[in-house]
Amino acid sequence: MIQATRLFLAGLLGLVAGSFSGAFGIGGGIFSTPAIRLILMESPAIALGTPLPLCIPSAAVGGLNYWRKGKVDERAVAFAAPAGAAMSVGGAMLTSILDLHFLMALTATCLLYLAVRTVLRAWSAPGVEKGGSASLQGWKLSLVGGAAGFISGLLGIGGGLVMVPGFLLWARMDAKKALGTSLVCIAVLSVPGTVVHACLGHVDWPLFFAMAAGVMPGSWLGSRFTLRAKSRLVLTLFALLLAATGIIFLASELRYLI
Repeated sequence: MIQATRLFLAGLLGLVAGSFSGAFGIGGGIFSTPAIRLILMESPAIALGTPLPLCIPSAAVGGLNYWRKGKVDERAVAFAAPAGAAMSVGGAMLTSILDLHFLMALTATCLLYLAVRTVLRAWSAPGVEKGGSASLQGWKLSLVGGAAGFISGLLGIGGGLVMVPGFLLWARMDAKKALGTSLVCIAVLSVPGTVVHACLGHVDWPLFFAMAAGVMPGSWLGSRFTLRAKSRLVLTLFALLLAATGIIFLASELRYLI
């Protein structure tokens, strides 16, 4: 692929990834990781490492929109973000010794699991549209953040795969506050994992800058959509997106494992 064409395509992919990030409270790695691997045909290491620094501008832009609308729980951020930042280092370091094809398949499995839990939350919980803040003890919020950070560093994603259901199902936040709080946490916990992946040579920086040019406006647009939409609609679309991506991604990586 010609370099100019590759970078232009990367910018478009970044726009889509940013839209998903802002709309669904995730770092965008659930789209950018398979896109880098399957569309740009990069190695598993680059596909795992490059999306993580993209989570920082994406989450910051989208998180600002949620914060302005009162859809960020500052207490949850105070406990979850530092724990996630610390645990992301350990997860990132494991990528140098584990089978990366296995990690890619694990990413897809996580997406499918989250799809099921999200659609159940959307249609079985009568309070999904209601406001609410985290009622968990601080150590439990730290546990949610730590688990999200570990997954973030390990799989090269923002950690929203763990934080969004953790805040929704365990902390009992309303849907939009869970998404906004997750984004703000992601902006923090992605930093240490990015440093580790960069040191391991897993970040393609020209690719990062090309995708970042699309990620930031995409995140702004995605967050604006979610803040105006019904929570049940947002969570249902989120579940469908995760299921479709997970199935395609898992099918592409299983050939390396079987």
